[in-house]
Amino acid sequence: LVSNFYGNLQTVLHEFRLDGLFVDVIESAVVGIRKPDPQIFSLGVKALGLLPHEVAVVGDSISKDILPASKAGCQTIWYRGEQWTEEEVPGGRAGTTIADLDELNK
Repeated sequence: LVSNFYGNLQTVLHEFRLDGLFVDVIESAVVGIRKPDPQIFSLGVKALGLLPHEVAVVGDSISKDILPASKAGCQTIWYRGEQWTEEEVPGGRAGTTIADLDELNK
């Protein structure tokens, strides 16, 4: 999990019983790097022990998730929920776009 958060993400994940879902948590307040810096995604890739092209980043922001993850060499999946309008961003789009997280199981 790569997130811009406040230093208490592990606690929040534990309280919601989600802490067992992630191999590692890369939290901006802990590592001192914030999205949209591609380096934060590189830290996530390194924590997984994989190569960037072997990692798919799912994010809901083109500018803070998709573009920097792509710059880090990762595959990208834009989670475009109902609240998002069409974003015009120079430099391309996500490799895949989904509107429901259940689509990740397909």
